[in-house]
Amino acid sequence: MIDANLQVSYEQIMQAVRAEDVFGIQEEGKNAPGLVKKVYRRLSQMVHPDRYNNNPDAREMAEEAFKRLNDFKERAEKRIKNGTYGTSAEEEEPSGGGGFVIKTRKRNYRIASTIAQGDIATIYGGDCIGADDFAGKVAVKVVEDPEDNDLILNEVRILRLFQSEPSNQNKHLPVMLDQFKTSDNQLGTILRYIDGYDLPSIREKYQDGVPAVHVAWMLTRLLSVLGYCHSKGFIHANIEPSHLMIRPQDHNLFLIDWCYAMINPFRTGERFKVLNESYSPPEVKEHGLPTPASDLYSVGKCMIYLLGGDIERNTMPDSVDERMQRFIQFFVMESPLQRAQDAWEMYDKFMDLRTEIWGQHQFMVFKI
Repeated sequence: MIDANLQVSYEQIMQAVRAEDVFGIQEEGKNAPGLVKKVYRRLSQMVHPDRYNNNPDAREMAEEAFKRLNDFKERAEKRIKNGTYGTSAEEEEPSGGGGFVIKTRKRNYRIASTIAQGDIATIYGGDCIGADDFAGKVAVKVVEDPEDNDLILNEVRILRLFQSEPSNQNKHLPVMLDQFKTSDNQLGTILRYIDGYDLPSIREKYQDGVPAVHVAWMLTRLLSVLGYCHSKGFIHANIEPSHLMIRPQDHNLFLIDWCYAMINPFRTGERFKVLNESYSPPEVKEHGLPTPASDLYSVGKCMIYLLGGDIERNTMPDSVDERMQRFIQFFVMESPLQRAQDAWEMYDKFMDLRTEIWGQHQFMVFKI
C-alpha cells in the first residue's frame, strides 16, 4: 500500500521539466527564496526515503523523487541567485542548433535526432525548450501514416488513464507530456525520455543470454506492473522485446508502446489489433478473446529470448535452473486456459522461487 501523499508528491515532481514547475512562481514582490524553501520543506517531508523503510516499493519511489527534488532545488537556487528564476522558459533555449522545433499550446520542443523506426511511427529524441537539463529530455513519437492516427489516440487514452491515478507502478510506464498534429495530419505524442536499453540492445551485449539472476529481477518487475495493469482491466496485447526497456542503474523496467492495448475487452468486445508471429499467443491468430493470460504468454517468450533460449521450441540453456525453466514454460502453454492466468499470483510465486534459488535478495549491479 502506497501513501496517498507520497503518490501525489511523486507525480508532481516526476512530471515537472523545470524547477518552476515544482516550486511555483512567486507573486510580484514576494520572496522567491522563501517560496522555494517552503515548498521544498513540504515535498521533502513527503518523499524522504527514511519515512518508508518498512515499505520497499514506497521507499523506491521516494528515493527517485527525492533525488530529483534536490536537483530541482539546486537549479532553483542558481536561478534565484542570478535573477532568472520565474522568467519565461522560451528565453532559455538549449545551446546548439540543428534539428527542428515543435510548438504546442503547452511548450516548445527542439528535436535533434532519430531514436528508432517502429511499425507505425518514428521516434525522435529532443528536449523541452527551457527545461532543466536532467528533466527535459523527451522522445517524440510521430505516426507515419495518418490512417494509423487511431492507434496513437488509443495510446494517448491509455496513458492518460494511467496518469490520472497515482500509483507506485507508474514508475514502470511511459510518461506522456504533450501531443500535437503535423501539417500533414499526422498525430504525435511527446513522452519523457527513458534512459535505458530495450531487450534487443541488451541481447547484443549478452550474445549467449543474460544471466538468470539478472533476468529474475526483470521478470519480477514486469509481473508487478502487469499485475497492476490487469487489475485495472488493461491488456497490453503487444508485449515483445523492443517494448521492454531496462534502466540498469536502479533495476527499473519500463513497459512501453500501448498503441494496441485495450480496456476490459470482455465487456467492450475489443479484439487483438496486431499479430507478432514470434511473441503473440495462439489466440491472436484464432481471433480469440484477449485476456491477461495473453500478455503472460508474451512475457514467457520474452524471458526465453532474454535468457538466450529458443523461442520456437520454448527451451532455455542448461545453465538456467530447472525450477526457473519450468516456471517460465508455464507461461507459454498453447492453451490460454492451461497457462499462467494471474500476473500478481505469478509475481508472488516467483518471489518465493527466486529466494529458493538465490537466497535473500541483494542488489547486483547489471552492466551494459
